[in-house]
Amino acid sequence: MDNNLISYKTVKKECSVEFTEKKSVFIGHVKSVPDEQSALDFINQTRKKYGDASHNVYAYIIRDTNVVRFSDDGEPSSTAGVPVLSVLQKNDLTNVVAVVTRYFGGTLLGAGGLTRAYGRAAKGALEAAGVKQIIKTALYTVTCPYPQFEKMKYYFGKNNIRIISADFGERCEAVVEVSEPVEEAFFAGGFYAIN
Repeated sequence: MDNNLISYKTVKKECSVEFTEKKSVFIGHVKSVPDEQSALDFINQTRKKYGDASHNVYAYIIRDTNVVRFSDDGEPSSTAGVPVLSVLQKNDLTNVVAVVTRYFGGTLLGAGGLTRAYGRAAKGALEAAGVKQIIKTALYTVTCPYPQFEKMKYYFGKNNIRIISADFGERCEAVVEVSEPVEEAFFAGGFYAIN
């Protein structure tokens, strides 16, 4: 089976939310990203945009390379990056980056207060962005003797395997789109696949 056919959840759109906690302003940002470099680019863009902020805390998870990173950006250890990362993990998200910007308002929040505020900012941005399921697909070329085409067509239709195109000659050759949820049924069909 093709290990690249894995579905996952990420955010629907880039989004930001803002709130004030004891005079400190927190701005939560989330974005779907395809790879680690895109996550780093988003973090750097956010840092540049909010260059006068006290902190730009971040967390990201990248599926293909199994990368999980976070930063407290000067806040006390594990009071900022960990709660942001925890929001992403609790929602089973991947290929996603979250940055929480803080403008210090002069009142200390304490470790518990910081943890709650950073988590709240990440959660608020995530809720505003929404979650979507990504289902990976792959294209395969399959062949069968011409008389078996109707059987193949019926089998694929029954198993939600979409036929993109078909050419008829001595043998029937069809290009089909296979998604992760139906991959097992595709290979169980017994039709010869040329990838």
